[in-house]
Amino acid sequence: MLRITEKLENEKTVRLRLDGTISVESLSELDEACARHQKKHRSMIIVDMAGVDFMKEEAARRLANLQSKSLNIINCSPFIATLLEIVRRA
Repeated sequence: MLRITEKLENEKTVRLRLDGTISVESLSELDEACARHQKKHRSMIIVDMAGVDFMKEEAARRLANLQSKSLNIINCSPFIATLLEIVRRA
C-alpha cells in the first residue's frame, strides 16, 4: 500500500511524500498526482521517498522514467537508490 502526502513548498514547488510499498498499480496514483500539479503549472515536483520501504523492479523502471528536470526524486533508502540506478542503466 502506498500513501501520498502532498505539501506545497511554495507557488512553484510541491513535495509528494511517499510512504509504504510502491507497486506498478500504485504508480497510477503518483502519475495522477504529478499530472494534477503539472496542470497547475508547478515548475518542480519533489518526490520524497523517505517512507518507501520496498519497490519491485518494474515499478522502479516506471518511476525512473518519470524523473525529469521538473521531477526530482529524493531521500531514497540505499536499496531503492541502487534499484533506481540499475534500471536507469538498463
